[in-house]
Amino acid sequence: MTVPMILKDKYTAAFFGLSLLVLAIAFAVAYVNLADSDGLLVIHFDAYKGADFFGNVRDVFDILITALVILVVNMAIAHRFYYRERLLSYLISATTLILMVLILIGVNVIISIN
Repeated sequence: MTVPMILKDKYTAAFFGLSLLVLAIAFAVAYVNLADSDGLLVIHFDAYKGADFFGNVRDVFDILITALVILVVNMAIAHRFYYRERLLSYLISATTLILMVLILIGVNVIISIN
């Protein structure tokens, strides 16, 4: 099996590697802090209406699994565009890192509210 070109390029490999690391940290933080929780969690809090969306631990992990799927899809898209538009591949990989950082922040906010 050959290694995809986006993983041989140092920029895309660094961005996607850091994205995977940030997502792994988010999984670890969620598991450590929410593993023993079995009640309802506040998923969304609005300053005007208060807590308006509740869920359980499974919903938080569903958010993280969705982020993992987005990471894999973005890697496939970046690989597809790598030979045509390398700049677009770099942009996709950098945007994926930003998205994973936002997911980490969101998980930390859910944990801090609960």
